[in-house]
Parts: sequence; C-alpha cells; structure tokens
Amino acid sequence: MINFGRTVNQVVIPEQSEQIILQTVAKAEQEFNEKQQAERMTALDFYFNVNMDKHIEQYFSSESLQQIPTYPQKVVPRFSRARMMLYKNAPKRIIGGEENSDYKDIAYMLDSQTKCFSELAWLLGSCHFKTKFNERKQRLEYEILPFVKEYYLSGESEPYGYSYEIDKGNNKDRQYVFWSEDREGMQGMHFKFNQKGNRYAVNGNEDMVNPYGINPISKVIYPSSSFDVVRSAIQIGIAMTEIALSVRSRLGQPVFTGIDEGQSVIKSGIDSAIILPEGATFQYVSPSGGINEMIESVKAFANQTAENNHLRIRWGESGGNSPSGEALRILEIENLESRESDIPYFKEWEHNRFEIDRTILEKHGVMTLSEDLSIDFGEVSYPMSVEEEIKILQWKLDNGIMTKRDLLLYYNPDMSDEELEMKLGEVQEEKQQERDAQQPPSQIERILNA
Repeated sequence: MINFGRTVNQVVIPEQSEQIILQTVAKAEQEFNEKQQAERMTALDFYFNVNMDKHIEQYFSSESLQQIPTYPQKVVPRFSRARMMLYKNAPKRIIGGEENSDYKDIAYMLDSQTKCFSELAWLLGSCHFKTKFNERKQRLEYEILPFVKEYYLSGESEPYGYSYEIDKGNNKDRQYVFWSEDREGMQGMHFKFNQKGNRYAVNGNEDMVNPYGINPISKVIYPSSSFDVVRSAIQIGIAMTEIALSVRSRLGQPVFTGIDEGQSVIKSGIDSAIILPEGATFQYVSPSGGINEMIESVKAFANQTAENNHLRIRWGESGGNSPSGEALRILEIENLESRESDIPYFKEWEHNRFEIDRTILEKHGVMTLSEDLSIDFGEVSYPMSVEEEIKILQWKLDNGIMTKRDLLLYYNPDMSDEELEMKLGEVQEEKQQERDAQQPPSQIERILNA
C-alpha cells in the first residue's frame, strides 16, 4: 500500500505505556480537522439523501427561498452504485475449498453491508468496518464506521488501536469507544470514554480488556476520495434551484413607470381595469436567458463528473434503440478496468475481515472455521437478447461448463434441494418418454397392441 502521509485521523502514541495511551486517546478526540470532518459529513448527507437542503440554502437569500423550496438531486448514490461494480453481484467466499452455508447464515446481512461499505469507501477515500457478535441472536452483525481515529505506536505502520464516537450527547458529554490489540507485555484494551477522558466498562467488562486480542475493525483506503462527485451534486442542486426560481418568475415582475410610489399598489386581474395617469406605463418584465440553456449547463456538470470517474450518462431523451450487451460492455470499458483495479483493495480487506469473524466466532464457541479463504467476485453481466442467452447456455451445457442443476439455478437461484431433485426427475422422465416414443415397437408389442 502506498503511504500518502498521515491524516488528521491518525494519531501517534509516543510509547507503549497504558497511562500515556489513555492520555493520548483522550486528547486526540478533542482535536479534529473541522474542514475534513465537514466534507465527509456532507458526502454522507448526499449519499443517504438526508439534510441536503442545508447545503443548498446557504447560497440563496431567505427572500428567494420563500418563493420555492430547494431542489437537490440524488446524484451521489447513483454515481456510487454505477462506479462500484465489484459487489453488484454477491461474491462467493470459499472457505476450506467450499462455500460454508453455516457461516453464510450466521454472517447477518454481510452482502448488503459490504455493498454499501464499498460505495462509501470509494466516495470518502477510506472507510472502516466493524464486526460484532450478537449474544441474544447468536449471529455476527456488521457496522459501517465513516469516522474513526487510528492510533499508531511510534515507528509502526499498522494501527495499534481505534476509537469512534457513539453518542454526541448534545455536544455536552460526547461518548466514544476505544479498541486496541494485544502486544507483547500488554493486553489489548476496550472501553468507553467521554470528552473529559473518563473511562467506563462496556457490557460488564470491568477489566476493560479486549476479549479477542485483535481489533474487530477492518478498513479500506483508496489513494484519493471522490468528493468531486459531492461538489458536483451541490452545483447541480444550486442550478436546479435557480431553474425552479426561473420557472416561478416566468410570468415576470410587474413594473410601473411615470407614477408616484404611493400609487404603485394597484390590484390587477382579468376582471379589473387599471387606470394609469397620462405618461405612465405598465408591463411585466421577465428574466432573460432560456431555461433550456440552463438545463444544458446542469447536464454539463453531470457529464464532466461522470467522465472524470470513468462513467457515462444516458439521458432520457437520447432516443434510439437500446444498445446490445456487447455494445454496453464496450461503452463501459473504462469502468470495467476500474473494477479490476478495485479487486486488490477489497480482496485484502475481505481476508482481514474474515480473520476477525473467525476469531470472534471461536471466542464465543460458535464454530471453528478454516483459515483458508478465497474470494470469487461475481462477473459483471449485461442484458442479452433471448437468442444470445440460449446460445450461450446451450454452449455451456454441451461443453460441460454448466450442469442441468446449474441451469435450473440460473433461472431460479432460490430453489431448494428438494425442488431441484424433483425438477431433475421430471426432466429425466420426460426424456425417457421421448426416447420411448421414437423407438419402433417390437413384433410382440405390435401383436399385443393389435
């Protein structure tokens, strides 16, 4: 991994002493880079489509926004989903040479959480992922942590500990959690603490030790963030609000000339006559500039951002026939190349995350998993015509790449083993009937039939 230098969320602990570690942790949580923190929070607002109005309102006067509401767009989640194709289809996790159904059942919502996590890691430039064990439901659960501080022992490149906020407490008594791993001569720690540095036990862990010995937090770090997508979304929101204001003011602003200010309050309407003094005029003045040109400017923002992130946008009014699957693959070639470059980041992360899962399950006496893990990320598929699909499936069957069982699961992945066996039996029975119908009857059969 390339080291681009430490960020504000990386804290160096001068020496391995419990008292010094505690002092460093308490002090670090009080100091943070407001600009970087605000930029990440803005990105999360636009990704989850919450609190978006406040990011647009600051660019308009209150008088303007009394006419119309702000008009932000859901640009960021669409860009994130389009760019992060690696988890579009759930990967196969091969443990000890085969898929482990028990692990899949106990890893609650792992596929949906990893999909969201990958999109946020690309958007924010880095993200953390926490594994925890639910004692009541006896399963692994996962939590995405966008804001985490890392603690390093002096001279080391791998984090010794992590802390993250769990309760803001109206900014008066903010609560945090700290984890650190076992090191030679010192057991890992786990506790809650507040802004004043006071420590509290978690779930009756009065010794405040890390029961797993390793940090239950894994991470992905990209070389850079994708905040240009967020800033483009802000620009588009501003522009769309301006367009809405322009539509609102298309009727125009009533303007009088040649009359005193006191006479300018005149009621108008199709059932009212306006009597003006000699030399006075009355007209509606509309804003200059066409709405179509403004809309094209908005498209330019979106198109440029898409190109910078190896994406393309197909607008609704583009017209024409839908491109074939092969044509789509050619159009998406840059994004497919980006997907390939994502694999090393997330393959390493998957192994780190699995090692955490394996350790936690062993510690709680649930199951023992093999250390051997391989990840098969699903291939990206594009829509095909019925004829193309049949040809490909037939070729796979003829060449032994696909079995009849695989073909049934291709069309219905949720089929149970019992349903599969029943369907395969029906297929075999129908084939036998076809063969019997094609064979000429013997002399004895002809006599009996006669």
